[in-house]
Amino acid sequence: MIKDVGIIQMLDARLRVHAQEEITTGEAVAGMILNGLGFSNRPLSFTPQFFANTPLDLLFRQGVKAEMFNRFKLGRSLDEVHAYGCDLLLSEVAMAVCAHEGIDQRFNHLDTTSFSLTGDYMPESDEHAIAITHGYSKDHRADLKQAVLELMVSQDGGVPLLSKSWDGNASDSKVFQERAEALLKTFQNSPNPRYVVADCKLYDKDTAEHLQSLPFITRIPHTLKVVSQVITQALAIDTWHDVDAHTRYQRLELCHYGMAQRWLVVFSQAAAWRAEAAVRQAQHKEYDAIQQQLFHLQAQRFESQTAASEALSKLGKKWRYHHLDSYAFTAHKRYGKKGRPTPDTPIKATEWQIAAQVLPDAERINHAKQLGACYVIGSNIPCEQLSDVEVITGYKAQAQAEGGFRFLKDPLFFVSSLFVKKPSRIQGLLMVMTLALLVYSVTQRRLRQALARQNDTLPNQIHQPTRRPTLRWVFQLLEGIHRVRVTVHDQVHTLIEGLNEVRIKILRLFGEKVCQVYHIASG
Repeated sequence: MIKDVGIIQMLDARLRVHAQEEITTGEAVAGMILNGLGFSNRPLSFTPQFFANTPLDLLFRQGVKAEMFNRFKLGRSLDEVHAYGCDLLLSEVAMAVCAHEGIDQRFNHLDTTSFSLTGDYMPESDEHAIAITHGYSKDHRADLKQAVLELMVSQDGGVPLLSKSWDGNASDSKVFQERAEALLKTFQNSPNPRYVVADCKLYDKDTAEHLQSLPFITRIPHTLKVVSQVITQALAIDTWHDVDAHTRYQRLELCHYGMAQRWLVVFSQAAAWRAEAAVRQAQHKEYDAIQQQLFHLQAQRFESQTAASEALSKLGKKWRYHHLDSYAFTAHKRYGKKGRPTPDTPIKATEWQIAAQVLPDAERINHAKQLGACYVIGSNIPCEQLSDVEVITGYKAQAQAEGGFRFLKDPLFFVSSLFVKKPSRIQGLLMVMTLALLVYSVTQRRLRQALARQNDTLPNQIHQPTRRPTLRWVFQLLEGIHRVRVTVHDQVHTLIEGLNEVRIKILRLFGEKVCQVYHIASG
């Protein structure tokens, strides 16, 4: 795939080629991609070990050897990538690959993640290098320094369209504000309509001025009071339109942050199940807290019943899922003299003790479940361009960006490779990792399209037919194929060992060039 889309040639055309070097920078980057996609559980410094028993003459060209992919060459290659501009280089390669593969770029899914890093990092004099520092960790590792990666992928195949590395303490709001401003120029110059899709971090008061002319689809954050009001209104009106068997919606036209928008209140059965579990857990937690509160309240004595009632009422205002069922007062008399009181002993004061019982508030619990089952999608795209169902479908595909991050952060992918010391090389490495995701997603897209064209399937992990296998699983299915070179009577014969029916079927799905490498008929 790297050869077919011409990644090595594109990199070598943009990066410096040194006459004395045995492999080009493009070949070095391709070697890093192969190492990462090999899920070999090795850091990049062990790339020569990865290639030790690999037919490099087939993968690259005659004369390429494993020891050429040493850490010095890889480090210099990362420096070359950073000097050119990691973001610019990836976007240029991605644009060419998308044109080559005919990838639909209408929906552009934007998201960010953080990569936790360990070790010490050399300060850089280069002002363009990112700062490796502490920040909000999406890995829940606040003790580690980190770098932030911004990624935008296509809905068609989850192919990376652009990426950018940020300082470890960069916030999503800042990232999205700058990206919205940059995308506005890009989309205006695009011959075809393009839309940006992102999570609720995109929809911010500070970002609103850039969203005025930028076609967007985003989730409206629940932190806005108007969201709960809109959902409550939709639940009261109860005029839903079906998207599928598990999803329905209602549309509302409004102006917010100075923008005319349509908000879609979406009810999802999956969200309803999650909300039910979350509310049940919150209810049990609140009940335990209430019992503790009532225990301490009952231990107190008040001057009057009114004071006791007010203290109980003050607690009850904070309860979300329970209401007061009943309460009772117990009087405690304080006498004017010490010792056992007699009928004639004067009463100095009467103190009151209160005991209460609570019950679950069924109405409020049900309302909380309904609120949790709904979310609001906002868009400024006219209905003539995108229907309501297309907007909802476009937002749901936001999982493409999240899937790309799961791939990049998989422990088997580029494991321990971020132990390079220079921040500029970390930027270069993040770009190479994103480039590997591009190769992976385009290859997976080709495979699934070939299966669809031939109306065929592959066996999944439980031996059931599937039309949408992951490339990771296909890699595992292809494990165990070896190229054996045998010398007989001074003649070298090349054999491919380990092919079976499923492996041959997979290789034929990738076309004639791959079949030639494995010495099989294209079929």
